[in-house]
Amino acid sequence: MTTTAPARSDSPTNLRHEEVSWRSSVCRVPSSHVAVDVTGATVRHEAAFGVRCLMRLDIRQRAEGLWVDFVGQAVDSLSVDGQPVPVAWDGARIDLPVLAPGEHTVEIAARGLYSNSGQGLHRFHDPVDGATYLYTHFEPSDARRAWPVMEQPDIKTRFLLEVTHPRGWTVMSNTLPQADASSRPAPTGTDFGCEVTSFAASGPLPSYLTALTAGPWHRVTGQWTSPSRPGLTIPLSWSCRASLAEHLDATELLDLTRAGLDLYDRAYDYGFPWDSYDSVLVPEYNLGAMENPGCVTFNEELYLFRGPVTRSQRAGRANTILHEMCHMWFGDLVTPTWWEGTWLKESFADHQGTWAEAEAAGYTEAWVSFASTRKAWAYLEDSRPATTHPIVAQVDDVEAARQAFDGITYAKGAAVLKQLVAHVGQDTFLKAAGLLFERRAYGNASLDDFLRVLSQVSGRDMHDWARAWLHTAGPSVITDELAVQEGRLVSLTLRQEGTDPVTGQGVLRPHTLVVGLYSFDGDGALVRTHRLPVALETERVDVAEAVGLPAPDLVVVNDEDLTYAVVRPDDASLACLISSLGALRDPMARSLAWSMLHNLVRDAVIDAALFVQSVLAHADDDTEPSTLTELLNQALRVACRYADPHMRRALLERLLADDSIESSKEKKPAVLHGGWGRLRAAVPGSDAQIVRARAWLEAAGQARLLGEARSTQMAARVREILGGALPGLELDADMRWRAMTALARLDAVSTDELDAERKGDPTASGITHHLRASTSMPRQDLKAEVFDRLLTETALSNEHIDALVAGFGVDAHRDLTAAFTSRYLQELQGLWSGHGQEIATRLVVGLFPACGDESDAQSVEDWLAKHPEAPSALRRLILKSLDDLRRALTARRTGSADL
Repeated sequence: MTTTAPARSDSPTNLRHEEVSWRSSVCRVPSSHVAVDVTGATVRHEAAFGVRCLMRLDIRQRAEGLWVDFVGQAVDSLSVDGQPVPVAWDGARIDLPVLAPGEHTVEIAARGLYSNSGQGLHRFHDPVDGATYLYTHFEPSDARRAWPVMEQPDIKTRFLLEVTHPRGWTVMSNTLPQADASSRPAPTGTDFGCEVTSFAASGPLPSYLTALTAGPWHRVTGQWTSPSRPGLTIPLSWSCRASLAEHLDATELLDLTRAGLDLYDRAYDYGFPWDSYDSVLVPEYNLGAMENPGCVTFNEELYLFRGPVTRSQRAGRANTILHEMCHMWFGDLVTPTWWEGTWLKESFADHQGTWAEAEAAGYTEAWVSFASTRKAWAYLEDSRPATTHPIVAQVDDVEAARQAFDGITYAKGAAVLKQLVAHVGQDTFLKAAGLLFERRAYGNASLDDFLRVLSQVSGRDMHDWARAWLHTAGPSVITDELAVQEGRLVSLTLRQEGTDPVTGQGVLRPHTLVVGLYSFDGDGALVRTHRLPVALETERVDVAEAVGLPAPDLVVVNDEDLTYAVVRPDDASLACLISSLGALRDPMARSLAWSMLHNLVRDAVIDAALFVQSVLAHADDDTEPSTLTELLNQALRVACRYADPHMRRALLERLLADDSIESSKEKKPAVLHGGWGRLRAAVPGSDAQIVRARAWLEAAGQARLLGEARSTQMAARVREILGGALPGLELDADMRWRAMTALARLDAVSTDELDAERKGDPTASGITHHLRASTSMPRQDLKAEVFDRLLTETALSNEHIDALVAGFGVDAHRDLTAAFTSRYLQELQGLWSGHGQEIATRLVVGLFPACGDESDAQSVEDWLAKHPEAPSALRRLILKSLDDLRRALTARRTGSADL
């Protein structure tokens, strides 16, 4: 009997879940030997590289329609069991003949294409020394852009890689190189020698976790020895481009790596499952990092520090390192079966990375930062009908899989796991993790697998908990109600409500949380007087322990941030925060208060002016740096997009001003500090000074909204900063480029000045910054030129596309870009079909009229109505951006208070 593959996707590059499920039911790949020849990588005009792949297949049932995935330049030959077979390749799939049950070998010779998009095998030429670097990034479905594979997470293979490369290069992969790597004569037509590096076979890996990095890396090595498992010693390394060697703080990075491995080794009770742990800082990366086992890649722009950075930036780097390290177990040792299980690795790594940031790296403020930054991302995604989904999401194909790596899968999932730990206890959670690893090592796991071990260890059936938290969308909304008599609480009631935006059904979730009662002390500080643990499992609960307590000045629902919910404060608490948030000294309570206020302004419950004024009045220099960074960014965005035109100018003035004014309005902050005044008052060289300088320069770039005279004044002040007007502020390349970009946005810098700045910073980062600044000038002809480049130039790298998008879409230049909305909509489907999904997403989102008006929103809605056939992934991006625009328009209509 022959089984036949389901009908294929309309797009050969899109893999449907139904198709790949069939493939894994009939086929296994016990081993895959890949040989790549990248000796021509240093030649810029050489677009392709050679690759040979020998796959050993285990066919379980006679199968018709089986295929191997490959996206590249050409497939030169195909043989099955040693016999040549005609090549049938549609640019994405290599068809195999009908195969009988049993073992078979498939050998494919092909030519892959070097990438400039961060997908597949990315090639980068260093402008400083001319060196060439290669690295792979494959998640979720781009291994096929480097070599032939069966591209799905539930087909794992023992991966053997052999790389022919220029002599002197350092090559890293998932395993250690074999000791007998040999040299080989240079290929015909070249004048350089080459070497072959062969790697040992890996443990079973899905295609998206296989990895290659190659080039003349600067590499610092070390080792880690398990404190609890005799004989377990793992070689470590950190690498970066040779031209950046002076900036690699390898000692700190290796120490942090060891500390993280110590923690996870002890916590999971399952030894490190791979034979090496290399970490490589790579250029032009699409994301923060990737958890390839044995060869983790990191974004050098984010994590290789070339100038002064804040403590929160170092903490963020530690978080990412420990997030990826957690994946060595959650996601690499045990892998999701399909992409609806992405949360089984990303939610866990986001949660465990934050926990480890505090426990292993010593950043005790880790959960405070999580509350103000990661959860802000989660609330944003969860509030949009277009982007909200259950944590365990339905993922129909790999195009949808790319969009599953979002704030719900990462940050909401992590917040829900924090609630789970509060619900069952840390020891129970970690014991369940160890049991999952033991049972599913080197295989795949599903939600049921996790619930089975969690129920076993906790002694309770966790399926109801999972249904409420993992299978429903949207946030819970929790409110509190107080009754006070003669200065004491008569009652304190919590209520929850929620509607799943996907199904329209009501949702009640079990919340294990803490209510904090805060009052002013003798020094005027808001301090917690009572901590009240609460189990909110129904629509309402009366907090009996609160009865008879002194009436507080402030109630903080979800104090300590144990659960995931949007909190709507009672009127008295809101008034207290607006007038006195700065008196709230506890960092976590303060972070939660800010998060609550931002949710209120996004939902148009309070107006833009009230939020911005609160930031100006209360976001002092004692605010945790990542929270302060987030707040200042939010304040500028709210001012530019959520306020009507008149109030927009007034709020921007306050964000740039150097004085303070008293407020006479009830429920307003008592003092409004100007952004420049706050910056000048910051302690020289402090984190607050760095954060405020960055934020002020970003705001200054929007001063065109204030008119020509004020723009000229702000440009002069930017030049004062460049001249050293702020003692203690180090003007490294990053800060100088921020200033130059602000000047460019104000049309207050010449191209000669920008070119001179680039000559002073000839790095890849400098080139990108120059591109962003030089295309940021408020000129109609330049906007048209940039728009055309984004539509037509195919050789632009991912980072250069981001730079051009940033130059084009300055909020204060909306009068110049408004005319492009119609053309943007006309080009949408061509943008999507003419680029890989990574680049297409950057263009679709980046060129959307994010600060537009009602006519823009209506035009987008008309386009959606007229193009029901548009790919679902494209429609989702448009709907996501449209929802943000609609929210901004609603906020503008709520009216803004006087300053």
